[in-house]
Amino acid sequence: MKILNKLSYKIFKKKIDIVRSAAIFFFIFSLIPWINFGLNDFDIQPWSFVFAIIFLACLKKVIVPVYSIKIFILVLIGLSFALLATSSIDIFFLFRSIVNYFSLPILYVAFYNYFIRYNFPLKLFVIFNFLWIGVGLIQLRFPEIAVSFVNQRNIDVIRGSSSLAPEPTFFAIFLFFSSWVLIETKNFAMSKNIKILLFINFLAVLFIAKSSMVFLFYIITITSVLVSKFFYTCVDLKFLKKSVSSFIIYFIIIFLVLIIFKNFFYNTRLFFFIERFFNSQSILEIIKTDASVNSRVESVYFSVIGSLKNYLLPGGLDTFVEMRKEILNSMENKIFYNRVESNKIMSWIGSTIYELGIFGIMIITLFFKAINRNFRGSLFYLATLIIILFSAIPVAFSLIPMLFSLVVYNKKFKTFNK
Repeated sequence: MKILNKLSYKIFKKKIDIVRSAAIFFFIFSLIPWINFGLNDFDIQPWSFVFAIIFLACLKKVIVPVYSIKIFILVLIGLSFALLATSSIDIFFLFRSIVNYFSLPILYVAFYNYFIRYNFPLKLFVIFNFLWIGVGLIQLRFPEIAVSFVNQRNIDVIRGSSSLAPEPTFFAIFLFFSSWVLIETKNFAMSKNIKILLFINFLAVLFIAKSSMVFLFYIITITSVLVSKFFYTCVDLKFLKKSVSSFIIYFIIIFLVLIIFKNFFYNTRLFFFIERFFNSQSILEIIKTDASVNSRVESVYFSVIGSLKNYLLPGGLDTFVEMRKEILNSMENKIFYNRVESNKIMSWIGSTIYELGIFGIMIITLFFKAINRNFRGSLFYLATLIIILFSAIPVAFSLIPMLFSLVVYNKKFKTFNK
């Protein structure tokens, strides 16, 4: 009898280890979403999605976070209608679209169950944060260090390091959302070490990735925080002085960094935008004159206008090119000139609302309803995230559902630092 009990215990322990192993693999692959190990030439990889399913399948009981079932059903219905609106599509593109959109509810649920069982693995997360920065630094000296396991479109480090991503912008996006997740881990009650890491990430965006788009993310975020503080504390003279002082300090630090390292930034896109800004060139002129900005802005514009022209019905997975042509031909003022025709929409929200239509809008609404918290700056918090998610962030980028899950988890199990 004792032998049977020992055997049962070993089997039970082994089962627990399998669950934990699947959970760790799932979390690790979520932190390296572009690593392909030389197996394919795709951008975002499906590994985190695969291990999320394995992890959930190993669980005896899956705990579903708020709205997750509704989101899953909306993805299923939205994709079904999107496929009906799709005229011709290859197997790879179909598979990628299915993985992209189902990764939203699947990863949302998987991260939530991970946090409930093992809490947030802060040490592991920080290790991978530094891994990204370390690879980026090495890449400045050895540009081709990561080309064997990442589909990198640019190895010209003058524009910035790509680290473990296809291009510098995605590297910077990872660091930005890594910082956002770190802020959420302690419900805004940040330690000194976390603040130092946030500053290191910011410096890495400036000096290693050299991403003008993510630098703009920081400007938007800092402005939103300071305006929020000013808006809600203007009656408190002491706090108002503190907010104004914070704004001045942030501005001086950023200004001094850019001035001191002016030669380092010279010939970079970030320097180009700052120079245009100080030369008082309008935003419209920058959009017209910069090809990269032009293509990113057009994705947002055409996806939103295209969705409205479809009466918020799912636009399908291969109709964006034709919709773009139709809108472009009807425009009197030729702002957009990108000649690369593609069904790929460079916008997290833009892709969702165009391809899934009203169902995509409902999915986004439920996610933001789930993470909404009762504090005075919540409106600015959500507005900032919405603005940033309109940018060129892939739908399957794993740190987005990680962030959603973490906020929902913290709402339920931790006290919020208002």
